[in-house]
Amino acid sequence: MKSMRSFQYIFLVTNFLLRVGITMATKEYSSYRRYPVCKPIASIRYPKNTDDVVGIVKEAISKGLKVKAFGSRHSQTDIICTEGIPVDMTGLRAARMNDDDTATFGAGLNVHEITSFLRLYDRGLENLPCFGNITIGGAIGTGAHGSTIKYRDSLSAQVAGVKIVDGMGEIKTITDPTELKAFRIHLGLLGIVVEVTLNTVELYKTLAHNYVVPDDILTNGVAADMARNADQVSLYWFPEFNEVVVANWTVIDKETPGTDKTNYFAPSAYSNLALVASLAKEIAFSLMESNCAVANTLGYTLLHVFEYVMELALLIPVPDFIPIYSTQKGLFKNPSVGYYNEMFTTICYDEPKGTLGSACSWSHGVNSVLILDNEFNLDLRRLGEFTKVVKDIIKKTPTVFPINGIHIRFSGKSDIYMSTSYGRQSAHVEFFAWKRDDEYKRAMGSSAGYQTILQTLAKDFGARSHWGKSGLVYHNREMLDMKLDETARRKFIGVMSKYDPNEVFMNNFGRRLKRTGTKIDTDPLTKHCAILDNCFCSNNSDCAANQICSQLSGYFHKVCKTRNEVSPVRFDKSILPPPFRIFPFLVSEVPTLVKSVLSNCSLTDAIGTVGLLLPGILPVEKVLETAGTLGKKLGEIRSLGDVVGAVGEVVDGVLHIGTGKLGN
Repeated sequence: MKSMRSFQYIFLVTNFLLRVGITMATKEYSSYRRYPVCKPIASIRYPKNTDDVVGIVKEAISKGLKVKAFGSRHSQTDIICTEGIPVDMTGLRAARMNDDDTATFGAGLNVHEITSFLRLYDRGLENLPCFGNITIGGAIGTGAHGSTIKYRDSLSAQVAGVKIVDGMGEIKTITDPTELKAFRIHLGLLGIVVEVTLNTVELYKTLAHNYVVPDDILTNGVAADMARNADQVSLYWFPEFNEVVVANWTVIDKETPGTDKTNYFAPSAYSNLALVASLAKEIAFSLMESNCAVANTLGYTLLHVFEYVMELALLIPVPDFIPIYSTQKGLFKNPSVGYYNEMFTTICYDEPKGTLGSACSWSHGVNSVLILDNEFNLDLRRLGEFTKVVKDIIKKTPTVFPINGIHIRFSGKSDIYMSTSYGRQSAHVEFFAWKRDDEYKRAMGSSAGYQTILQTLAKDFGARSHWGKSGLVYHNREMLDMKLDETARRKFIGVMSKYDPNEVFMNNFGRRLKRTGTKIDTDPLTKHCAILDNCFCSNNSDCAANQICSQLSGYFHKVCKTRNEVSPVRFDKSILPPPFRIFPFLVSEVPTLVKSVLSNCSLTDAIGTVGLLLPGILPVEKVLETAGTLGKKLGEIRSLGDVVGAVGEVVDGVLHIGTGKLGN
């Protein structure tokens, strides 16, 4: 028993380290999840001041090495990678107000810390990105943005100057307006940013209000007009329900009563929700792989249930969910009033806090909600056309958006060279793909729909991928050639050559941008490149074992499609009236539903479905406990009733094990 517990401990610790991007006995590093994987020659350095950075750059020059600086590593592309010396900038934490009402910050301070500092001086920022844990140096490096056309839409657009260490190891201050068009979104290729100076405004509050409207606002011009006239607005589109949740923020005086806060967009989750959602997701995805049509349909239905609950959580208090807007005591409130930084920007924690274990949704160990974040910037004038295409795609292949639907934010026309909104008003279209526990072998459901939508955006609509999001294939050489404005690209490369003539800060990402290379820093554990969006599939082996590389009718893009895919079935949300408790449904109803569905499958299909379910939903201790007896149990199956009973027992047991853990 002692040796079994030791094995379990080693398994869980190793799995956790892999998920956070740490590989033992190696210098490899990654983003906050294992995506991508960077392989430097040196260990990560942790400077505390500008002189430390100068020393690192000069060391690299003397040794003929490359250097890459990064912040909180929230970018899931190889923009963060180097083959030389990686530099963690989170130790540069200076902050000061200037006489001209600008403020200067060390590159390692995060957005939450910056706005908290500004509030001490009754100052604020015109607009913020939706996640407060990212550093200012990294945020301007990738163009982190909010959702406004009326005001400056990103942190980059509010930059008044930067201090850098250039490719010769010299300290330079950049304030020239023309050069700032490059440095405001620097991609880590122009030098190491050590300080950022921001324009500020008088402190203010916002009135936030979420409400639901029909989704025809996306096609009749109402959404575009709303975006152009609102102080700040974003939309959560749920195509399955033909609805849009409007999240509207209005600028109001700071003296207005109210100190509410948001969990908008990058929400925290309680430990219990993370555990049960993780199990339910694996059950749903496993059912989607089944050769039995009714099991396949049930899998999609379970995800639609989660999708519906997520929509409700944007509008009303839902048990087991952290409120979208709340008082400082955590009580749900919609509409709500609070200081701009607490109403625009979400903060979450890397370690569970409090009795219920509140943390970032990806910070719950083996029960983390792991996602691939897809975001593309679309010309606002084509939003209605894109909406119609999405509706057509989901009519042809079952497609579910279980985490916040399709999120749409807005930006004004930009003159920053590497801005995805360069030269046009834009809609940022974003959705989360919920990854499998075994992300290297097993595909998430809805792959064909997701991949068709993303390729249609990039190849047919001229949409531009966010620099730190979406799969690596959307940042390959070909995609960058399609994405970038040639004049802006040439001018940016000109600034690269001026401040880094010897390419000290060059990496594979930069080589693709500069057209001197094609290599991508993909995860070496990748087995089927298309299921992680590391490639576009060209043959079946690029997809998971239960998939084929195919095309949807009317579309020319190759995508991974489930072999036994069922026709889309409309989800009737009236069977789940609000307020809806997800735990009782998952724990009490799902085992019964699974047993009922399998009773309508053939014996062969039902046995196959059991085989798909077991590795996906059993925790480690259960796998170890049943490994010696599984063969015997399968050998005893003689009828469909035996299969139905077995799978019902497994699903029921696993879910109740989960809820039992929550009570301890």
